Amino acid sequence: MQCISYSLLRPAAEDALGRARYSPKKLVLLHTAVGMTVGLILSIITYVLDLGIAQTGGLSGISNRTVLETVQSILSAASMILLPFWEIGYLFAALQFARRQSADTTSLYHGLRHWGVVLRSMLLKAGVVFIVMFIGTQIVSSIYMMTPAAAPLFALSTEITDPMALLESEEYMALMMHAIPFILLGVLILLIPALYLLRFTDYVVMDQPERGALFAVLTSVYLTRRNLKAMLKLDLRFWWYYALELLVVVISYGHMILDIAGIDIGIGGDTAMFVFYIVSLAGQLGLYVWKKNTLFTTYALAYDCLIQPPATNAEN
Repeated sequence: MQCISYSLLRPAAEDALGRARYSPKKLVLLHTAVGMTVGLILSIITYVLDLGIAQTGGLSGISNRTVLETVQSILSAASMILLPFWEIGYLFAALQFARRQSADTTSLYHGLRHWGVVLRSMLLKAGVVFIVMFIGTQIVSSIYMMTPAAAPLFALSTEITDPMALLESEEYMALMMHAIPFILLGVLILLIPALYLLRFTDYVVMDQPERGALFAVLTSVYLTRRNLKAMLKLDLRFWWYYALELLVVVISYGHMILDIAGIDIGIGGDTAMFVFYIVSLAGQLGLYVWKKNTLFTTYALAYDCLIQPPATNAEN
């Protein structure tokens, strides 16, 4: 029996959410609203600080400009550091929903309570991604240099023997720009399976934080190594969710898109930026309240099915 099946997991997720004691929609609304509020406040503060920095020209304004830039950097770093711990707490709630256990607002603090193992797992995943990208770049670059497409590069290198002069030449940069899509495609071919292997790391961290970050990474690899195709199929069944999520992101850049298209909507650039940003946030909030619980509870059930397969799996 196939453990990861959309036709089995999604109805089970809907049923589990329907039986939850605490409203899943209220929980995801609170979780999303907190993250969005932090992001919006940070955006407003950053905008105000940018205005202040712009007004501190000349030597006399160096000290004020330094202070404002420092405050801006601290706020940005604090947001980047703290929000992932808040975000991962929702996975714990999704696991509780999937297991028909009581999930409420306190569940969202699970990531903050176990910040140490969460941080170590994030660093481990980042390290794995960096290594895969580095090795992938080296392999793909070597393969590219063996193809006929690299012939102009070899010809140019024989004409310009000075390495620094070669790297700074416009012709070299133009040739490298042609190579970048090939290299990126090759790296993605290696990176996507790696990301899938790390797919359940955060679920393991939230499920068994006492076992540590390395255990979470290795367990995720063990669970997914033979189920990459099944997970891909499950993801594709939720294509509409990811498409809507992408649309929300595109909306946030609406002012830039309209500007490139030469369309004037009659409001200033800064005002348009915030209007599209707020519309994007509203769209994201609506999408998450509508179906984020279903998506993540389905994935939580998939994780549970892999980590504790039913007896029928063992028999077959």
